[in-house]
Amino acid sequence: MRFTAKVIQGWDGLIEGPLVVTRMRISFFGDIDLKTGAVVGADLDIRGETIADKIFVFSEGRGSTVGSNVLYGLAVNGCAPRLIATKRAEFITISGAIYGGIPMVSHLSPTAFDVLTTGTRAQAYIRGDVAYLEVAAE
Repeated sequence: MRFTAKVIQGWDGLIEGPLVVTRMRISFFGDIDLKTGAVVGADLDIRGETIADKIFVFSEGRGSTVGSNVLYGLAVNGCAPRLIATKRAEFITISGAIYGGIPMVSHLSPTAFDVLTTGTRAQAYIRGDVAYLEVAAE
């Protein structure tokens, strides 16, 4: 199944990897361990997963503006996600993706959260300002 998204930050090409997916809002400051990329937020349904080297799909960011610095730190520490994909883009996540050089897409359909699951392998094709996030049909 294929979902279309708007490119916020990134470049033409293909990004592949396993998904980490949550419908929940993420605060990078407090929910994600800066040194490992582990999800540590006690209230998150993906607690114990890691976003390092994964395609990270979530509804939107929340919380402190320090979150953008955490995204940058994840990139510096080699623990950034391969791609950030959200339903709604907001300033904290956008600025962190830009500072950290992390590809980011947004405006995913709510239906994507019914189909995409943690652990499934996916591919994202980015061309210009459009991205396609695709998982194999089961």
